[in-house]
Amino acid sequence: MIDFSSHFLENIGLRVSRLAVGGSHFGVNACRKDVMRLVSTALDLGVNFFDTADIYGKGESESALGDAVYGRRHNVVIATKFGHDEAAKGASRAAMTQCLHHSLKRLKTDYIDLYQLHAPDPSIPVEETISTLQLWVKEGKIRCYGICNVKPSEIEHYCDTAQAMGGILPSSVQNPVNILNYQSYEAIRPPLNTFRLGLLAALPLARGLLGGRYRSVLDVPRTHPLSGHKGLGYRNVRTKEVIERLIYAAQQLNRSPSVLALEVILANKDIISVLVGMSHADQLLSLANLNSPLLQKKTIDYILGRRLALD
Repeated sequence: MIDFSSHFLENIGLRVSRLAVGGSHFGVNACRKDVMRLVSTALDLGVNFFDTADIYGKGESESALGDAVYGRRHNVVIATKFGHDEAAKGASRAAMTQCLHHSLKRLKTDYIDLYQLHAPDPSIPVEETISTLQLWVKEGKIRCYGICNVKPSEIEHYCDTAQAMGGILPSSVQNPVNILNYQSYEAIRPPLNTFRLGLLAALPLARGLLGGRYRSVLDVPRTHPLSGHKGLGYRNVRTKEVIERLIYAAQQLNRSPSVLALEVILANKDIISVLVGMSHADQLLSLANLNSPLLQKKTIDYILGRRLALD
């Protein structure tokens, strides 16, 4: 059974699974029937956290998720994002208001548990964005808010601004974090600890690179997203070395590489959930034995290259 316990969003009484279903494929590679089955399977396994965005599938992801959780809204925690929709782009109050209205309608709900800024918008004063989100928390339109794809200095700026305005701080940060870019996690740990924020690890399997099928980014087919510019950051010797160590450790421990890669990330208590994009229930079932407390420190250190041998 997937580890369900978490301290995430305790201040407002939300308890979320440490594995979250990412909805980037909903309405794109996953039809409504697939999403329905995936959500039902997730709830059966104790997974109650679903992350999407208004631009995924041009709104189809939110619509599919809304249909799938209809009638059992109280059993799920929904996170979505705003800021990249071409029809209402950015983080101005006007654009945000339009985005929130559309997301609520597509999700078939009157509130969103976690509403996230998809990326900083330097054209809009942070005060305008923060004050809007704080207002919506007070009005009950959203239960809490978060920020995504941010640098350490940006985390500090958003939180300092929220504090200076005497209002509610962000509850979470969502950034790409996996064993191949682990240094990015270590860089943001100080502001996370200072402001007591939870971290949601996006792309924890590096777009499938850590599933055991590939030994390096050079092995992916031309149709794979990592064959283009999204794979540039993984075209180095260290990536190949980490993947080799991951696969070896998985063989020795009788674990799948994908489960082991997620467990390394979840061994950090301030990383609240790993967000795994899925299109079929079978993908979720393959992770059903996820249990990070079983992982020993020596295994983590070996995979990350901090020790030479597994034993």
